[in-house]
Amino acid sequence: MGKASVQAEWQPLKRVVVRRPGMEAFFGLLEPFSSLYERVFSLEKARREHDQLVETLRRGFGVHVQYLDEIILEAAGRDPEVYHELVDRTLATMQFAGAGARRARKEFAQNLQFLDREQLVQVLALAPMISFVKKKGARSILPFTTLRVPLTNLFFMRDQQAVTDRGIVLARLAKPQRRRETEITSFAWRALGEPPILQIKRGTFEGGDFLPAGDFALLGTGDRSSPAAIQEILSAGVGFVEVGVVHQPRHPLLDAPDPMVNMHLDTYMNFAGERVAVGYPDMLRVARVDVYRRTEGGRYRLVRKTRLLRYLEVDHRFQVVPITTLEQLCYATNFLTVRNRRILVPDVARNAEKVLANLRRAAEANPARYHRLYLRASVDFGELRSTGAFFPHKPLAREVGIEATQVPLANLTGAFGGAHCLTCVLERS
Repeated sequence: MGKASVQAEWQPLKRVVVRRPGMEAFFGLLEPFSSLYERVFSLEKARREHDQLVETLRRGFGVHVQYLDEIILEAAGRDPEVYHELVDRTLATMQFAGAGARRARKEFAQNLQFLDREQLVQVLALAPMISFVKKKGARSILPFTTLRVPLTNLFFMRDQQAVTDRGIVLARLAKPQRRRETEITSFAWRALGEPPILQIKRGTFEGGDFLPAGDFALLGTGDRSSPAAIQEILSAGVGFVEVGVVHQPRHPLLDAPDPMVNMHLDTYMNFAGERVAVGYPDMLRVARVDVYRRTEGGRYRLVRKTRLLRYLEVDHRFQVVPITTLEQLCYATNFLTVRNRRILVPDVARNAEKVLANLRRAAEANPARYHRLYLRASVDFGELRSTGAFFPHKPLAREVGIEATQVPLANLTGAFGGAHCLTCVLERS
């Protein structure tokens, strides 16, 4: 295996890291809103969808797919230092409170050597605390287990880091529910022998806001990625000749902002191949771009400002395949490019009914905010269904040579993400 590095989204995919949704997702589904999920979904079906995505990558395209947990567990099995660090992290994460807490913690430390390594990783993801309430009688102790913000989004492996032309840039996630995720992924990268080249210290940054495109790259800034973090990346995390910093646009059909609708750059645009992009034109037209060029001294200097659609079509001669409002909401751009003009894309048509039903409920609860968006999506649904032109089945997509393999992700997209979000691409050739 080579060094973790990505120069362009359309380079042949070689190495990917994923995480199958675990027990933490079960607890997330008990309260989807605070878990940052779009809607409730079947965990069993979501796991089957994840398995099918992995199988398609492995058997269909020969991609080397690794599981996050296995990276840690295999390293802990062969390297005593990694194992001891895993034990120490588990001991620091597990908490006890109430009568008998000191005894329980001492016994837990002694018993760690007998636990399966899988159990240790599960403790890191769930962050349990056991509180004891003592009653009358021998061993009449009631243990109440509380999970201290389990990492319900850990299976979205795109966001904890960005893999640039220089290596792994460790993110600093914006939402407190997700902040601990990088503690686990950074541990895994070091165990894999791929320590991050940069760890974001100022502001916040998430990997869904990074799209490399050969001689340039895009970095999104907005609700999830802050200007301070972007400047930190420009100073030490990338080496592209040019970087376009894209300011998150407000959805044109929302009077009040809802950043979840386009939380990351990859939720409204993506690169399907060399000089080929797919995007939602209503956002691309208004999204502001600050263009930075790399100087001979290695620093980036702001050289001009423009809009994203013009930047792609005029400055870099990309053909942009447009998608509708409904398709954008159905994660049409959250595809994974496996090689030039060959993509793995969520089944947008299958997602549409669930997304539309969820949007209808939002419009009924808050018509002033979501009614216009719901009306436009409803019209799109009728037109797309009658013509059979849900992405990727569009004439222009065929004309520019996009070949697509659709993967069923109707449940996993309920957590606000598609094939792109679910995969951490470590290496392209």
